[in-house]
Amino acid sequence: MKISPLLCFMRIIAVKNKGLGHRAGLRPGFDLLSINGRSISDSIDLRFHESDERLDLYYKDRSGKINRSLIEKDYDDPLGVVLEEPKFHSCGNKCIFCFVDQMPRGMRQALYFKDEDYRLSFLHGNYITLSNISRSDLDRIKQQRLSPLYISVHATGVGLRQRMLGGRRVDEILRIMKDLVAGGIELHTQIVLCPGINDGRHLKKSLSDLVKLYPGVKSIAVVPVGLTKHRQKLFPLSAINKEYSRHLIGEYRGWQKQLRHKFKKTILYFADEFYLNAGLDIPISMWYDDFPQLDNGVGMVREFWNRFAELTDILPARLACSKKVLFITGTSGLKVLRPVVARLNRVKGLKGEVLLVKNTLFGDTVTVSGLLSGRDILSSLKAGKNDHNLIVLPENLLNHEGKFIDDLSLGEFKRRLRPAKVVVGLEGLIKTI
Repeated sequence: MKISPLLCFMRIIAVKNKGLGHRAGLRPGFDLLSINGRSISDSIDLRFHESDERLDLYYKDRSGKINRSLIEKDYDDPLGVVLEEPKFHSCGNKCIFCFVDQMPRGMRQALYFKDEDYRLSFLHGNYITLSNISRSDLDRIKQQRLSPLYISVHATGVGLRQRMLGGRRVDEILRIMKDLVAGGIELHTQIVLCPGINDGRHLKKSLSDLVKLYPGVKSIAVVPVGLTKHRQKLFPLSAINKEYSRHLIGEYRGWQKQLRHKFKKTILYFADEFYLNAGLDIPISMWYDDFPQLDNGVGMVREFWNRFAELTDILPARLACSKKVLFITGTSGLKVLRPVVARLNRVKGLKGEVLLVKNTLFGDTVTVSGLLSGRDILSSLKAGKNDHNLIVLPENLLNHEGKFIDDLSLGEFKRRLRPAKVVVGLEGLIKTI
C-alpha cells in the first residue's frame, strides 16, 4: 500500500503493555497512519475506527519504515494506545462580552486561548459557537455521532448574533443546529445575557426558536455576562443587578412551568447567579432534572447542598478535640455556605466560620468563588485574625494541575498557611474532621 504524503497521522505517546496495540507492534514514538484505510487525525478518530472487529493498521516506526498489522478482536476491545493532542481550532470571533479579552496581563498562556473546536465540546463540554464549522466537520460529527455538543447561541436572530460575535461571516445558527439535530446529535445550549443587547424581545425569540428544537436541544441555559475591571477599550456592557435578576426570573417562571407540564422537563434553566443576585430561593432538585448544565453554574448550589445533606449522615455528634473551620468564599457564596456552617456548628467541638474574599484580580463585579486567586485569599487571611486549624477551599478553585487561576500551586498555598491544614471541598472537610 502506498501512503499518501497528505495522509493525516498522529504520534503515539503511550501504549498499554500487552494490549492489542502493543501485540500489533505499536510503540511510543511511532506514527499511526491509518486504520482500515481511514486516516487518524485525533483520539476521536481512533476511538471510532478501532471499534471494528477487524483492523488493518499502517504505522511508521522511529526509523521511518512503514509497517502493516492485521488484528481480529472483539467489537469493544480498544487498541490501548494514547495519541498526542492535535492542534485545536481557536476562535476567530470578537465577541463583545468575551471573558478572555477581560483577563489581566501576566497570567498563564492557556488562559488566553479561545477554543472553538467541536472535538473539545464533545470531549469536555466546552461551549462553541459553530461559527467556523465546515461542511466536512458537520458530516464527521454526524457520522461519528459526536454527541452531545455544547453550543453558545446568544441570539438566534442573524443580525444580532453577528453583532454579538463581532464577526464578518453571517452564520445561520438555527439552520446548522437543525442539521445536527436531524442527524441525531443532541445539543446543550447557552445564552450569555447582556442587558440591553440580547434580552427583552430578542431573548424571547431565541428561547422560542430553541424550544422548538426539543428534544434535539436537550437544555437551554441563560447565564449572566461576566464583567471584570479589565474592560478598557471594549464594548460598553452593563452588569446584572438585583432588580434585573428578579424581573428576569419572574418573567419566565410561568413559561418554565409550562415546559415542565408539556415535556416533563424544565429545559430552560437560569444560572444560580441570577437567584443569588435576586435574593431568591434556589429551586428544588427536581427543577434541574438530571443537572445537564452543572458546569455552567446552573444547579451547582442545589447539587452542593444535596451532597452535603448526604455527607451529614456520617458527621459525629461531637469531636474528640476542638476544631475551628474557616470556609473561603466570594460574595455569591455567602448564602450558599450559610446552611452548611449552621449544620456543622451543631457538632460539639466544631466551630465553622466564613471568610469573604474580595476579588482584587478581576474586580468587585466578579463575585463567584471559582475565580478567586490564591494570592487574594492569602491576603485576606493575613489581614484578619487567623486562628483556624482547618481551612476549606471551594472545589472549583483549582484546575487539573492543582493551581489557582493566578498560577499559585495548592502546595505553595498550603506551605504559606502552616500549621493550619488546608482541604478542598466538602469531601475533604468530612474526611478531615
